[in-house]
Amino acid sequence: MSSTRISHDSVHGLRVGRWPIGPSTRSICYRAGRTLIDTGPPNQWKHVRRFVEAEHETHGIERVVCTHHHEDHAGNAARIQDLLDVPVYAPEESLERLREGFAMEWYRRVVWGTPPEIEAEPLPETLPLGPGATLHAHAAPGHADDMVCLHVPEHRWLFTADLFLAPRIEYLRFDEDVHALAESLHAMAQLPADVLFCGHQGVVEAGAAALQQKARYLEALCGQVQRRYYREQQPLPAIQDDLLGREGTLRWLTGGDFSKKNLIAACIRRPDDSDDLPDMISAPTPMQ
Repeated sequence: MSSTRISHDSVHGLRVGRWPIGPSTRSICYRAGRTLIDTGPPNQWKHVRRFVEAEHETHGIERVVCTHHHEDHAGNAARIQDLLDVPVYAPEESLERLREGFAMEWYRRVVWGTPPEIEAEPLPETLPLGPGATLHAHAAPGHADDMVCLHVPEHRWLFTADLFLAPRIEYLRFDEDVHALAESLHAMAQLPADVLFCGHQGVVEAGAAALQQKARYLEALCGQVQRRYYREQQPLPAIQDDLLGREGTLRWLTGGDFSKKNLIAACIRRPDDSDDLPDMISAPTPMQ
């Protein structure tokens, strides 16, 4: 297990993870003003609790905001609510999943743990962050249909949850929408933000440029895949081998939920596609 403190301007954060083998296995919760943004994975509660208690004692925490329902972001929301007796806000689309629970593959329970259920409140479009500063919520689907990014225009900060992660990616979860992801990247890049606070990577300078770089990479990849598949009639496995290479261990460790195959397939699939899809796009076998 590992935990690392992060500080930038007046924002403090804690990065935690059971196995620090890559950026996506470690999650960050941030404290900005009197607001805690995301809560870390449930199996890291010991570290998160110490961070929350210290930040609350020094600065006071009046609310918790979850950017989406995934366990590495909202996993300790119920415990923090019990600890501090503060409201927890989440996007409208997250509320039922946080209240009633949601399906998780076995590897997610091992890496991040199973979150306690919580009755969260709908996230308003704006929340006070501190003297002269306001937190603005912006829908940013793609990684998850309920995800939001949080913008603080007065400080030119953007909390991007799982939108950024890295300029180039080679793996994708089966339920992610790469086209919506690129659209969200472009939309968030239009906001005046100099610094990104990524939910896994940490502080990213030159925020708008970083988002645009990733959007252009995804669009270029989609273009190459579509040209080779539709015009040149190449099979998707051959396209994957050529553009991304063979699968790594993540494909096997996650039972196919997180793979290069999913990224290549997503380049030619829209969420409303259901008929006449190639075999490569079929969902991985559930591993509950």
